[in-house]
Amino acid sequence: MKTNLEIVKDLYRFIEANKLDSIREIFHRNIKWNEMKGFPNGGQYVGADEIFQNVFEKFKKDWSAWSSIVEEYIDGGEHIIVSGYYEGTFNESGIHMEAEFLHKYLIQDGVITKFNQYTDTSLVANAMRVTNKKRQPNNPAHGVKLADMLDYLVTEYGWVELGNRVRINCFRSNPSLKSSLRFLRRTNWAREEVEFLYMKSIKN
Repeated sequence: MKTNLEIVKDLYRFIEANKLDSIREIFHRNIKWNEMKGFPNGGQYVGADEIFQNVFEKFKKDWSAWSSIVEEYIDGGEHIIVSGYYEGTFNESGIHMEAEFLHKYLIQDGVITKFNQYTDTSLVANAMRVTNKKRQPNNPAHGVKLADMLDYLVTEYGWVELGNRVRINCFRSNPSLKSSLRFLRRTNWAREEVEFLYMKSIKN
């Protein structure tokens, strides 16, 4: 019999591969799936069918390459905590988004009975905000991952000069890509400054 941690790890693999039948097998028939208010289609869904229709299929339809990137699993017995970040490009705006998340699962008798989501819903809303405007295919930041922007800027300027141009501590004290990305994903103003510098650098 698989451990609770292994069951949750299987879930992310099944979601990535779109194996709905396999997901259904590890869901309790009355599983309660809680998406945060302010998140697309936020609210509570009960049972696999509601979850597939209102969560998985919606993101597959409305976003390009939507995925949940797991960085850490925390085994708490019946409760499994997963941390990582979402990424994807909203189809109607062409804007790429990344936002950190925390997922909490309750597993009982070998099946997932409850899910709770915690994330910065404003980052998702920002990507969807310009749905009534035309795409801007000539904007160099459209569709570009934050990690790729930062990698470009570090290569272009180095950490010292980058810290002078965008004055945040994670660029100036023991800088690393991982710690900087973690800060930028949860700090809107800093991310906007990085995106502005990236666009300016690409144009030059």
